[in-house]
Amino acid sequence: MRRLLVILALAMVVASVSMANPVCVPDGTLQSYINTYTSLATACQIGDKLFYGFSFVPGGGTSATGVQVNAPAGLDGITEVGISFNTGGWAVVAGNVIDAFLGYTVTTLSGQPLIEDATLTIVGTLTGSGGSGTVIETLTPAVAGSPITDSLPVNTSNHIDFSTTTVTTLQVMNEIHLVGGAGFAGLSHISVVENDFSENVSLPEPLSMVLIGSGLLLFGAARRKQFRRG
Repeated sequence: MRRLLVILALAMVVASVSMANPVCVPDGTLQSYINTYTSLATACQIGDKLFYGFSFVPGGGTSATGVQVNAPAGLDGITEVGISFNTGGWAVVAGNVIDAFLGYTVTTLSGQPLIEDATLTIVGTLTGSGGSGTVIETLTPAVAGSPITDSLPVNTSNHIDFSTTTVTTLQVMNEIHLVGGAGFAGLSHISVVENDFSENVSLPEPLSMVLIGSGLLLFGAARRKQFRRG
């Protein structure tokens, strides 16, 4: 009995160590994410996923300065996990152009191929005439429905399902493309780019299996000991 308790304690320690990732800083700057969460070893955690390898390639005078990163409100943080990039900086007028690239890697905390879908949501405005605003989200490895494209003037959300070929890790690249409209009043502006991912939770995670298996072993040992005493 004592030996089983030791085994259970060691299993729980190993599991807790494997999950010892820092929580992604709420309202952190994109530049701090780029500098801090550089690899899987230094990844940050939101719900059941790890995020790392952030990058930003500016275009049209844009920069990572002022871009805030957060977990979107309203997601359950268990089966549906996302990351949101919020800024007032992606805005152009009078025929100017922004073509920036924002990327990162997302992977399952469990290490299992459980990611089964993705959603791209953008929020922005177009005023005047002749302007446009588009975000193209490309996922690697290629999955059914990628790339995902959302365009203004309507604040849009686009969802794809690749549950027949679930994956463990995705490299995500958002291309943010804005063209200003006619004259000074022709404003094209994207304020939010949000990427959400869901997991197939029907498959048991390693920690759950460890706890369930250890619990069954302890229950069986206790029953055997009670039977010998009787």
